Amino acid sequence: MKNLDLLSLSPEVKKRLDEFARQYARMAHIVIEIVSFSEGRLIVRAEQKDLVNGQFLSKKELHERVREMFKGEIPEDWKLTVSAVNFDRKDIDGITIEWVRKRMEKLGLKAKHLSNYTGIDKCTVSSILSGDKDLTKWHKVALYYFFKYYEVAQF
Repeated sequence: MKNLDLLSLSPEVKKRLDEFARQYARMAHIVIEIVSFSEGRLIVRAEQKDLVNGQFLSKKELHERVREMFKGEIPEDWKLTVSAVNFDRKDIDGITIEWVRKRMEKLGLKAKHLSNYTGIDKCTVSSILSGDKDLTKWHKVALYYFFKYYEVAQF
């Protein structure tokens, strides 16, 4: 488990927590990491990275699993905050060239802007927009998060 060394716990407890995290990663594709620990406040992040048996866990389910994992392992006076992230890939899988074009038009962006902000080569962006090249999974992810951020940040 990432950042487990931040916790002032016995080696045995750390070993158990690390094993729990490994099991979740292996069996449920859930990544659990320590975000921070200060003055008795522990912040943990959990994210399911992939479908398991065709299903994603809800934020509530992730939250409950992480709380259960830490129950009895950390002192009772510690405040545990769980940041559960549920990631629905349907949004990303649904990205098409038309989706990209509509957002570009709505935001007044040109191909060079997409290239500059996402790191996708200019020629590749042009080929994608002209329909000569298909969007790869990487392109979809980069464009999805770029537009999501751009719409909020308005830079």
